Amino acid sequence: MKSNNRPKVGIFTKPIDQGTSGSGSYLRQLVNNILNINDRFHIVLIHYSKNNNEIYKKADQLIISKNPLLATIKLIKEKFDILHFYPITIFSPIWLRKPKKITSIHGGGAAQFYFPYQYSKIKVLHSRIIKPFYIRKMDYIFVGSKAGKFFITNQYHVKKDKIFFTHSSVDKDFKKYKDNPIKAKKKFGIDKPFIFHLSKYSVRKNPWTMLNAFQILKEKKFDLKFVLGGKGWKNQKVVEFVKKKNILKDIIFTGFISREEIIELLNLAEVFVFPSFFEGFGIPNIEAMACGCPVITSNAFAIPEVVGDAALILNDNRDPSELANKIIQIINDTNLRNNLINKGFERVKKFSWKKSAQTVLDTYEKCLQ
Repeated sequence: MKSNNRPKVGIFTKPIDQGTSGSGSYLRQLVNNILNINDRFHIVLIHYSKNNNEIYKKADQLIISKNPLLATIKLIKEKFDILHFYPITIFSPIWLRKPKKITSIHGGGAAQFYFPYQYSKIKVLHSRIIKPFYIRKMDYIFVGSKAGKFFITNQYHVKKDKIFFTHSSVDKDFKKYKDNPIKAKKKFGIDKPFIFHLSKYSVRKNPWTMLNAFQILKEKKFDLKFVLGGKGWKNQKVVEFVKKKNILKDIIFTGFISREEIIELLNLAEVFVFPSFFEGFGIPNIEAMACGCPVITSNAFAIPEVVGDAALILNDNRDPSELANKIIQIINDTNLRNNLINKGFERVKKFSWKKSAQTVLDTYEKCLQ
C-alpha cells in the first residue's frame, strides 16, 4: 500500500462488516464521510475478512488476523502513523509503540454498568476492568454525546481534553414524503392508524412498558394498531404476553424491515415510541423527526440532550399509564402534534455527519503535532 508520503491512518471497521447494528451503521456513515472530505491522509480500512460493502471500494483495505499478536506483527510492518480502533476490546492490537491511538466508543461504553444483568459476566468484567485500562492507553477518544463524555471522564478517569464529540446524524433518505407511501402499509397489512416502534428486540428497549401502554389504549377504545419493527419481537415471551393481554390481533410484527420500509412507516405513523432504558445517542428518534413523525421517548442517558424539546420525554419510562397518556395527547391535540413535527425538523438540522467527520480529521491532525 503506497501512501505517497501522506500520514497513514488505519481505521478498524469490523462493525461495518457485521451488518445493520447501530454501531455498524454509525461507523459506516462516519467513515464514508471521512473518505468523502479527506485530502490529507492515506486511509486504510482494517478488518478481519473480505466484505462486499461498497465502502471498501473507496479506500485501501488491510485484512488482519483475529489473533492480536499476529495482527500486531502485521500492523508493525504497515508503519501506520495513527490507528483508530472501533470497538476496543481485549483482542484489539493496541500494543504498538509508534502509532498514535484513537478509539470511538459507542454510547460511552456505559450500558454494562447501568444494566449488568442484561450482559454476560465476561462482558461486564471486560467493561469494568479491561476496557478502562485500554481506553486510558488512547491518545484521543470520540464519543457521541455529553453523557458519554461525562461517563468516561468520571468512570474511567480520562482527561476531558482527550475526548471529542462525533455525533450521529440522519441519512438524507429519511425525509417527509409529499404523498403518503403505500407499499409497506400493504405488505404488513396495516389497515388502521398505528403506533410505531423500531429496534432489535431487547429488554433494554423496554418492551413491557410499551405493550402495557398499548393495552391501556385498547381498553380506552382507541382503534389503533401497534407496529413492532425489527428482528426478534415475535418471540415466545412477547407472544404469550400479548395473548394474555388480549391485544395480539392488533400487534403487527414486521421482522427484519428494509430501510425504505422504515422510512415509509415513519411517514405514516401517528407517533413513534422509543422509551428505551439506555441509549448512547438514540438515532431512531431523530430519524423519526426527519420523517415528520412525533416522538415519545425516555429520559435515559443521552436521549434528552439529543431530542431537546422536539419530543415528549417520559418522566418515568417504567410507567405504562404515562406513556399511554402521552400517546393520547399527540393523537387528540393537533397543535401539539404539529408543534412537535416542526420542532423535530429543526432539531435534525443540528446533527451533521460531515461535521463529525471533520472533527475526526482535525483530531488526526492533532496526533501529528
